[in-house]
Order: sequence, then structure tokens, then C-alpha cells
Amino acid sequence: MRRRTFVGGTIASALAALACSRGLAGNPAPNTQIERYRALIRKGIADHKLTGVSAALVRDGKLAWAEGFGLADRERGLPMTADTIVGIGSVTKTFTALALMQLHAQGQIDIDQPIAAYVPELHIGARGADLAQVTVRSIMNHTSGLPSDVFKNTGLETGDYTSVVGLLNETQLAAWPQTIGLYSNIGYSVLGNVIRNVSGQAYPDYVRARIMEPLGMARSGFVTDSALPPRTQLYYQDGRRTPPLELRDQPAGGMYSDVSDMARYAIAMMEAWRGSAGLPIDPASVQTMFRLSNADIRVETNKKGLGWFMFQAGDAFAMYHAGSTGFANAALLLLPQERIAAVILVNTVGGNVLANDFAFRVLEDGGLKTADIRPAPHLPSPSQDAVPTRLPLKVLDSHVGDYARKRTFASITRDGHDLLLKTPDGVLRLQSVSDGSFKPYVQTDHDHLQPVAGERYRFADVGPYHVLFVQSAEDGEYQAGYRIPPHPLDASWKARLGRYEHFGYQVPGAEQILAAQFDMVDGRLPRMQLVYNTGTYTYPLIVTSPDQAITGGLGPETTGETVRFMDEDGVVNYSGLTFRRVQAARNTTTERS
Repeated sequence: MRRRTFVGGTIASALAALACSRGLAGNPAPNTQIERYRALIRKGIADHKLTGVSAALVRDGKLAWAEGFGLADRERGLPMTADTIVGIGSVTKTFTALALMQLHAQGQIDIDQPIAAYVPELHIGARGADLAQVTVRSIMNHTSGLPSDVFKNTGLETGDYTSVVGLLNETQLAAWPQTIGLYSNIGYSVLGNVIRNVSGQAYPDYVRARIMEPLGMARSGFVTDSALPPRTQLYYQDGRRTPPLELRDQPAGGMYSDVSDMARYAIAMMEAWRGSAGLPIDPASVQTMFRLSNADIRVETNKKGLGWFMFQAGDAFAMYHAGSTGFANAALLLLPQERIAAVILVNTVGGNVLANDFAFRVLEDGGLKTADIRPAPHLPSPSQDAVPTRLPLKVLDSHVGDYARKRTFASITRDGHDLLLKTPDGVLRLQSVSDGSFKPYVQTDHDHLQPVAGERYRFADVGPYHVLFVQSAEDGEYQAGYRIPPHPLDASWKARLGRYEHFGYQVPGAEQILAAQFDMVDGRLPRMQLVYNTGTYTYPLIVTSPDQAITGGLGPETTGETVRFMDEDGVVNYSGLTFRRVQAARNTTTERS
């Protein structure tokens, strides 16, 4: 993919190509390319047992292809078409970001101001951080430190986006602001409150009046819109219809659309980026949204613009967002330099795999790779000429301790002039070399050291975190845990170990949390195992007070979340869900895992 010369026109004329047709239209892509996409979709439907899929391709700034596959309503035999309306999930976040940029361009907000300037009722626990660093921009690019979510009252029948502020006030920051990339659904509902408080319009009303209607997106909207046309039915992979689910977090994932309307939106965003003036999109705003915004975040997993994920290689780039409502799935990809876009909607649980496969195929056809989303490294590159060196023991000892990862603990001890990294996968001997990194070795049964090819380890302080990084020739630079403060558990904590079963409000959707099991690793490090109907997920716990802990790890989601024990009732609260003690632990020690 390389920059193409823009051949005249405005947003209005670019969108006009969509007005006359909702099928094959505009300037078609080569038939062989379209057939490849059709074949990919048909194979994905068969492989993943999907009921209905619709997809569209924009080429040269015009709709080139839009088509439905399978069924929108299995029971009535209604086909999926380019008109079929599906929930787009988190792709909604791109509309929320655009709304904020409109208000920013009009001088009604400053996205670099603290969120408290626009939502003063937010009083989340700071955990020692400066809440002034929780800015509108930091929430837009998921570096604010706000929790990923609060599971309580996630359905629209029990709350809406305006109620999330009260839920957040019962918890605390999950990470140090502007330090860690931590994806936050609930943060975008806070942004919806910014739009509401500043504009005086409810979030759905603002997006409909200021974005959808000016773009002619007549078949898009929210479930609270009385004029929203009928939507697809939703299905499990075995063909059963799912129960109804409407999301509380409308600014994060509550929008409905069809692929033709989404193509209109894609064209408008790309042409605005190219400088075409026209409402409702200001070119300078889109150019800001389509610019790398998180290059200075040292613990990060993806390049991001504002409201979008970003693939970038040299001057070439693409913007991307995927979405899920819990049942439906969506993906939207823009390659503005090439005036190419792709959108896909799926009405079946498990459709996220096909959605990503389709979008990434278009990405690769445009000249980029999925690896281009990986952030640039911040640490010095390993030197191939580095030689073994001996560091002072006090330097080595400064790295010793327990390290929290997303799913488990690791520990580092000193053995002479080497460090030993112990993980569930085994033990690595880390030997210091002259470029400041550590070379990893596996010790064989015969005390022979076998080097781990293509990897180096480094330690770095990032904000308040002492982080262990891996530099991998294959996977790039990534964090492998951060050191936690020593916090010996007292008898009261050990007495809490055991199984707690869920009661009260349950998360709607395909996945539900049934129980929480608490035990200890190596007899000293607490952990929580959440038992879902789909499997069990393990989280290390970092004790922060006599009755609270947080889940370990540094991003990209569901880390740093609060676990609160209420001993008088034998109840534990996690992300707004409650669990009651039913069985004490038989012993307090488990193997490291």
C-alpha cells in the first residue's frame, strides 16, 4: 500500500456512490479479489458454524462490493443482505471519538483536560496516582488507567451509560495514568457522559443528529431509537437463538448498522483525512485521530490513534477497530492513503475469528502486515557483540522479588552473579552482558547451559513499576511482569481461602462467571481462579489493604481490578459481582502455576 493521488471530489460526491445501490456498485475491485473474499467468508461460515455474515469493500473511495451470506433469521428463512442491521460492538468507539473531536474543534472541550473538568462527579480511588492525568485523550487511547469494565449492571435493563460513574466511584484505578496501555470499555461510557454534559444532548441523540443523519446513515442507530429498523436475530454456533442482550455502555458498544451505512462512514472518514471539507467531519480532527497517539507509552501492546487501533510501517498506515456485543461481531478497516475500506458483520457467537480474518486479508492486500500494529521498541536494541559481564551484587539484588503477570506469578532470585527467573514453564538462568541486557539460558540435566535463541531480558522502571521486559527477535518487545511489594499474608487472609459461588446479579451474554476460587502459590502468594461456564481463568492477586487486593499484570485488559472481601458476610466482590463462601480451602499451598 502506497499513497495514491486524490482525484477531486468532496465527501458528498464520494458518498453519492452509495445512494443508488446496496449491492455490487461503484467502481468494482478486480473480480478475482472479490472472489477470494467471498471464498474466505464461505469457508469461515462453514468452519465456525456461523448463521449470517455481511461484508462490504470500498475501493477508490467508492463502494465496490457489498453482499450478505447465510441467514438473518433462521426460523423465518430470511437471508442476510447488505441491508441487515447488526450490532457493531466496540466499533461504536470510533463514533464516540469522532463526537469528542467535533466538540474539541468547536472549543467546547479540550481533550487534554482532566476528565474531572467535564464529569466532576467521578471520584474513583486514585491508588496514589494523580487523577489530573486521567484526561479525555488518555481515555480515548486507553492509557487512562481506568478499569477495563465493571460487570455489575452491564445490561441496558439495569443501567445505562450515565450510571457507570457511580459504579466507578466504588472502585479504583487499575493502572497508573498515561503509563500503561489498558483497554477500557467503561472508560468510553465516561466519555459518553462528557458528550452529554457538554452538548446537553443524550449520547445517542448527539451521534444520530451530528454524525449519522448528516452522513445519510438512515439505517443506523441505537436500540433506544424508535426509528431503528428491525435487526438480525442472533445465534449460537449450534444454531440456537441467543437471549436478548442490550449493552449498558452505549458509547462503548451499543450502535447498530449495516455494511452499506458503515461503508458511507468509512468513505467520509477517509475523504476527511485527505482534506475534503464538509460536515460533519473536520479534516484536522480526523487527521489527529489517524495519528499515532501512544508512542510514549512504554508498556503497550498496540499502536493506537484516537478511538482507533493503528497499523503503521514507514509512511503507510491503516486504522482498525473490531467489536463484539457478546453475541454479534464486527470489524472495520480503513486504508486512507489507498481509499480502501472493508467492513464485516456477523450475527453468531464465534464470528470474531472470521471478522478479523477478512479485515486482515484486506490489510495484507493493501501492503501492510498484522505485525505492523506492534509498538516500536523503547529499550536499547540488543547488541550481537555484547560479551558476558559481572554486575555488582547490589544491582542484581535490586531486581530480586516476585513479579505479577496477567495469569500467574514469576519470581527472580540471585544465584551468585546470575539471576534465576522461575515461571510455571520452568527456570531460566539470566546472565548479564555488556549492553545492559541479560541473556537467558536453560539449564539441562547435565548442568549444561543452553542459550535461548533470539531473546534478551531487561529491567526498566516505568512510572511506579519495576518491569521485566523481553526483547524477542520473533515477537518484538513486551513486558513479562512487574515486581510487587512484599506483603506477607496474615491469618485473616489465609482464612479467606476457598471456594465462593456467585449469587445476585449475573453478567448477561454467552459467558457467565459461576464461582471464584482462592488459593495460594508456593504457600505465600494469593491468587483467584474465576470459573466461567466456558472455562477457568487464573489471576494473581496483589494485596493492597487488609480486605482488598488487585488482579496482577500490566494490561492490555482485565488487570489491576479490585477484589474486596466483606468478612462479616463471607462475601467477596469482584467487578461489581458478588460471591459467597461455600467451602474453605483444604490446604493453603498449591504448586506454582
